[in-house]
Order: sequence, then C-alpha cells, then structure tokens
Amino acid sequence: MTKISLKNLIKEVHEPWQPRDVAYINESAVRIAKIEGAYNWHTHQNEDEFFLVLKGKIFIDTEEGSVELKEHEASLVRRGTRHRSRAEKPAWIMLIEPIKTKTKGEEA
Repeated sequence: MTKISLKNLIKEVHEPWQPRDVAYINESAVRIAKIEGAYNWHTHQNEDEFFLVLKGKIFIDTEEGSVELKEHEASLVRRGTRHRSRAEKPAWIMLIEPIKTKTKGEEA
C-alpha cells in the first residue's frame, strides 16, 4: 500500500491542462490537474467525469448554465453533456474518470 499526498502533488503539477495520473481503481483513473483560464468546449459521449476542487475555485460551464466549485466541493458531469472547465486564477482539481477518457473529449 502506498500513501499519496495530494498536498505534495499539487506542488508538483505546474502546467495547466496536463492531467497527471495518480492512481487507477478498476477501470477508472484518479488524476490531478491544474486549471488556469478556460478549456475548450467538449463532450464525452460514453464517460462520466467527476471534478473535485483541491485548491482554488473553478467553474464548470454547460449549455444549461454554470456551477461554481470552491475548495472541497465537487460536481459530476454526466456523459453526453457538453461542457468546459475554467478558472480565473490557478486552481487544482482531482478528476475521476475512466482510464480511456480522452481529455479533450470527442469535440474540441
């Protein structure tokens, strides 16, 4: 069994939009990413995507509206939902999604 320090991982992830795989649970990946600015609108047709804010504040925009997530808050983006994440200032998140999930989704 290996201990994982999320606090230390945040310090190691410097480049925005470059998720780092931390662990694999069955067919899912736990990833840490830095968010800064706005990502492209995209959709994952076959995978759900779970966002947990570790540090900072982010927004997840969908065609139905936006949700603001602060530290220790989370949201689930259901498969087939067109979305993008964004942060006005640097923020770090944990993503839980199937290993096969394409970061950029099916449409850029």
